[in-house]
Amino acid sequence: MDRISDPLRVNVTVPSILSSSPFWAALGAFCLLGGLVLFLAQDQVFDVVRPLVESARAGPSPLAPDTAAAIREGIEVWATTGVAIGAIALLLALSGLRAVLARGLVLMDRRFFRPAPLPVDRYGWTFFLMVAGILAATMLAYLLLTAYEHVDWLEGEDGLSEWWTVAAYFGGAAAAVATAWAVRSAGYRGLSYFHLFLAVAFFLFAMEEISWGQRIFGWDTPAALEEVNQQGETTLHNLPEFAIIIFFALFWGSVAALAGGSLRAAWRARRPTTTMTLVLPSLMLAPTLVMLMIWRAGADWVPVNIARLIMDRYDYGPQGSEVPEVLLGLCIVIYTFANLRKALALRGN
Repeated sequence: MDRISDPLRVNVTVPSILSSSPFWAALGAFCLLGGLVLFLAQDQVFDVVRPLVESARAGPSPLAPDTAAAIREGIEVWATTGVAIGAIALLLALSGLRAVLARGLVLMDRRFFRPAPLPVDRYGWTFFLMVAGILAATMLAYLLLTAYEHVDWLEGEDGLSEWWTVAAYFGGAAAAVATAWAVRSAGYRGLSYFHLFLAVAFFLFAMEEISWGQRIFGWDTPAALEEVNQQGETTLHNLPEFAIIIFFALFWGSVAALAGGSLRAAWRARRPTTTMTLVLPSLMLAPTLVMLMIWRAGADWVPVNIARLIMDRYDYGPQGSEVPEVLLGLCIVIYTFANLRKALALRGN
């Protein structure tokens, strides 16, 4: 761990990942080289990807011209992304730039978070055992909800998967309210507002999932909404415009959560601990977040989303929205109840 001085002339500990020039240089060189190889060897990469796409199609049909064009565009997306990440990583190999970023992170930490008597994250066998458990739960949900897609009691309207999602949203909302109360009692007012916002959001998610009680109480959908709603229900998330927003929100939300978890892990050895651990998620959620990213990658990535192509190859490709909804519920439950446990400990100190 390197030490630098911030503008206030106070020594701060820089996360170790920011002090490693060889790491960033190697990452930058690898991504840059990979991007250039993809640009220069598009035909060879196309020949590798094409069988996966063809095998995912129903029947022995040749690759359509528009699909072939989409694959080539997808390869260019990978190439461009590799070059961009490589360029950024090579810049981070410069110690001066890393020092500036580290100062910014320290000031951000001081501006938005407060010191709190919370335990420092540990990354020992318990952490990895929990990661293994979450990975198993993620894979089980994925396999069950794709293999038994047409089983009504599991994945149909008002089936087990839907009511799990509703319970997860309501449970997350309740845990967030309790967390807000506990941290407010401990004197962390700003943190209580954050969790109240989460509680409202999760409550709205739950009400949308049960169509605001329409199927429970049996009222009719307003005519104007029924004409544009994909399921003819009293919901907003089934409107085409909102569905697109939610699709990309799941992807970029998963990216942001992984980035936040990585920042939290890099900062784990700082003293004193801060309320950051009650905002940023733990990397323990990484398996579920990665699956959400794979499931909800944008259209540009579909032709070269290798994980999804392999899923399709074995008839386990993404179908519908149940898998991401169930996994999002899992993330919400783990995140909110972990925060509640820490908030109760915080109030008790």
